[in-house]
Amino acid sequence: MSDGAAVRRPTDATVPWLVGGLGALSFAFFFGWSLWFASELDPTAIALGFVTVAVPALGLVWGGYRLERSTIGVDRHRRIAQWCFGCGVGFLAVNALIMIFFPWHTTSGNISWAQFSLNVGAVAGLTVGYVEARAIQREVEATAATVRAERLAEEREVLTYLNDLLRHEVLNSAQIINGHASLLLEDADDRSRTHLETIDRKSDALTDVIDDVRAMLNASRESDATERVDLGDLLDAEVTALDDRIDELEIDADVPDAVFVSGNEGLRWVFANVLENAVEHNDSEHPRIAVTVETQAETVTVRIADNGPGISAETRETLFDRKSRNHGLGLYLVYILVHRYGGSVELTETGPQGSVFSITLARADATDDDGEPTRDPKTDTAHGTETTGSAESEPISRTGSQSDDGDAGLP
Repeated sequence: MSDGAAVRRPTDATVPWLVGGLGALSFAFFFGWSLWFASELDPTAIALGFVTVAVPALGLVWGGYRLERSTIGVDRHRRIAQWCFGCGVGFLAVNALIMIFFPWHTTSGNISWAQFSLNVGAVAGLTVGYVEARAIQREVEATAATVRAERLAEEREVLTYLNDLLRHEVLNSAQIINGHASLLLEDADDRSRTHLETIDRKSDALTDVIDDVRAMLNASRESDATERVDLGDLLDAEVTALDDRIDELEIDADVPDAVFVSGNEGLRWVFANVLENAVEHNDSEHPRIAVTVETQAETVTVRIADNGPGISAETRETLFDRKSRNHGLGLYLVYILVHRYGGSVELTETGPQGSVFSITLARADATDDDGEPTRDPKTDTAHGTETTGSAESEPISRTGSQSDDGDAGLP
């Protein structure tokens, strides 16, 4: 299959059952023939009949089963049946003509000859029809894959154009509007201030939406969404940016060095959005966030915990759905991007004392430009081996003074 996996198609079992039924009937007929002519058959004749008649009959039974389990579409079953029964009847007719002029010296021999002709012809026809159907199917799938590739290339060009349009035209215009509104606010009177604040607020919201759309476009247009990303550096940068921007926030980040995952630049937006979401909806007197990383042999899980008020049951049902109000993408875009990278995101814990989001990504081998595993200068060990927690790395600590309240939601 073009997508690298065998996809089972819905099938009508009529033709497979007919083929298998013919084989089963022929096999039963062989035993009837053996019993009916037992008095004139010696062990050699029975053994020869089993090889030439019963074995091809079992081949038809297996062929019918194999056809029913195959990925060949129902629309090609009729062609296979024509090959199977046509060759069986045709080979029988040829041998019947020979038997008319050169008959076997016993009736049992002529009957066995006829049954052999039908079975072997049917098996040969089934084989030819099956091979032909598979060849046609491969050609159709190859053509469809080519068409899909061309369509994806065209769509990628459109996404690139839209991204450039958003960046050069729409985003620049929104920023210019926002800048002029901010300048006018400095000297505005009370009457104009309300309108200018609305312009300033809406232009900020428009810029946020444009950034969200561009993040999705950038991730979608990447030809390789599974390049290697240093998760430690990425989380360090995002935690530092959030800590510098919000003074009253306490952050505790425990991130191993040089942990590589599969993804692209869109991962930066994913973690920035989840971290921002943890702060934005946190009404605690002392807002706190804890970021921990757990590595397994094939995956890396990042847990972001807060001490906020939790998420209501009603909101949890549509937490990762696309929101129609305020044009927000938010966690919906996080969900789309993470799944594009072959990972998952979920709300693992929530309650009055905080929430925990878990983002699981595929682990990538850490190699340098020469294809050799990168090494930790502190331990001189290759990061291609498994690490867990922070036992083999130095945590990033950005914790302010710890309070004793409101930490039940933190790990």
